[in-house]
Amino acid sequence: MTRRRLPAEEAKSIILNHAKLLFIEKGYDRATMDDLCTSTQMSKGNLYHHFKNKEVLFLHLLSQHAEQTSQKWQLTVEKNGSSPSEQLLEMADLFGRDCENPLIQALEEYAKTLSSESEALTTLREITEIANDAIRQVLQKGISQGVFINEDMETLGFSVMSALVGATHLCLAMSTKLSGDEYAALHVNAVKLLLKGISLSVDSANR
Repeated sequence: MTRRRLPAEEAKSIILNHAKLLFIEKGYDRATMDDLCTSTQMSKGNLYHHFKNKEVLFLHLLSQHAEQTSQKWQLTVEKNGSSPSEQLLEMADLFGRDCENPLIQALEEYAKTLSSESEALTTLREITEIANDAIRQVLQKGISQGVFINEDMETLGFSVMSALVGATHLCLAMSTKLSGDEYAALHVNAVKLLLKGISLSVDSANR
């Protein structure tokens, strides 16, 4: 088998693209670095030069996905000129539609391999913090505009994130597979109920 020798950034891009397809096809547990060698036509030494193991590779893909989702949400917000409540619902919609993403389903599988001492938890917290930061910005904007209650920011952010993550976890655990629209609706409805508790006034997003 012919082995490729490519510039570092090009090699990393190829590895990530093939790894994503591999995790989607096989899930986290069954995907192997040997599979990746075959699909990329690269040697193990080359793969491990860029990513020291399968876990690091998977976490890199998750970070990449979180950044892309955040950018997509920001573009939606800028395009629509939404109110703070509407922005939270738009984020809920994105979270819900992500339930169809096989990479997120692989994350559920990967999470079962972690222990409380795992170094990967730090990376996962950093990934989660991307969404947390976006949520806190919207909440702060809502408080400044007199739309949301002036509650402790960490408490409010935790409540919103819990609703979104909890809805995602329950959707992925369901025995019946739903459509992206149905997953999105479940997340949006969860946040709508939460908004009833933190809103000082009713706007178009809550009707």
